[in-house]
Amino acid sequence: MVEFKEAGLVKSLAGHDKNELYIIISVQGEYLSDGGKHPLSKQKRKNRKHLQLIHEHDETLRKKLTEGAAVRDEEIAGFIRSRRQ
Repeated sequence: MVEFKEAGLVKSLAGHDKNELYIIISVQGEYLSDGGKHPLSKQKRKNRKHLQLIHEHDETLRKKLTEGAAVRDEEIAGFIRSRRQ
């Protein structure tokens, strides 16, 4: 069973954003952010069956998200950018 957790890296499998990378912001409701086009203030909602979990996550982001601490869009975008290369 694939487990979706906060700060996990996922790839979109369907829709106009196919093959785009996102970070899971909220497991409840499948809210995602990429730090750019979909910042934290305008999160993307996507059905789980349209997502592929990439077995990478950012532990610092996960800790901040679960504790309710402030997360910046730049942190999310930087993590995604480092995984694309």
